Amino acid sequence: MLTASALKQDMEFNKDFGNIVEVLKTSAIMQFRSLQLKQKPNKEFLDELELCFNILSDKKINHFYLTERPGMPSLIVIVTSDAGFLGELNTLLVNTAIDERKSVQDEIIVLGEQGARYLEDMNLNFTALPGLSEEVDYRQLQGIRDYLFKGYKDKFGRVLMVYPEFLSLTTQKIKVLQFLPCKLPVLQKNKASVIMENAILGPNEIKLLERLIEIWSGFNILDIAWSSKQSEYAARIMHLEGSSQELAHINERVAFDYFRLVHTLRDKSIREISAAKLLLEK
Repeated sequence: MLTASALKQDMEFNKDFGNIVEVLKTSAIMQFRSLQLKQKPNKEFLDELELCFNILSDKKINHFYLTERPGMPSLIVIVTSDAGFLGELNTLLVNTAIDERKSVQDEIIVLGEQGARYLEDMNLNFTALPGLSEEVDYRQLQGIRDYLFKGYKDKFGRVLMVYPEFLSLTTQKIKVLQFLPCKLPVLQKNKASVIMENAILGPNEIKLLERLIEIWSGFNILDIAWSSKQSEYAARIMHLEGSSQELAHINERVAFDYFRLVHTLRDKSIREISAAKLLLEK
């Protein structure tokens, strides 16, 4: 059984540690709020891109960006986080990506050192790339997009992206997006026909479609980055909140044991003093 001194030290340590957790939680909340206040991907721009795709869809243009190639291996990209307190989220991301593998020929790319460590522990072959920066870096995202397109052109039949989708502060889910070949959105026929009447297409429809797909894919990567960062901060906040509550419960138990032991020692001391006094009186 611990001594009263040891229990008191545990109480003081838990209090100091709880203060540190609260500071970390406050920092995560501020980062989360700061990200939400920044300019997000423009959904109106995406809507305009979808209109352009539907104008070209009537042309029945064949392009390997849109064509399934089942005989070729897949490339699976995992978007993990290098931040602390996100071990559970990173584990879910890695396990989901592994489940998506259909063949030993499929290759894995992981963004982030933490995800790379998990794959190293599993003795799996993979390519590691730097994780997403704290600030959403458009040049980094463009580099990732170009890297994936080159890989798709050279050797892969499909490219999947596994990332945490942000739903709310308390809810994130693991999402698997088929990045390539593209699954373009389909516009309602009546709306598409109205747009088609006033459409003017460039001289090279294939090049036009290819460029639109590259822009659309870049927008998807940007959206993935925003969702991943929001999920990262939200998951960290919830983890720290859970740790704070658990630490409070632990400290309550330690405090109860401490005061019970102090009361027992004082009661024992009083009984010994009373017994000694009685002996002296005799």
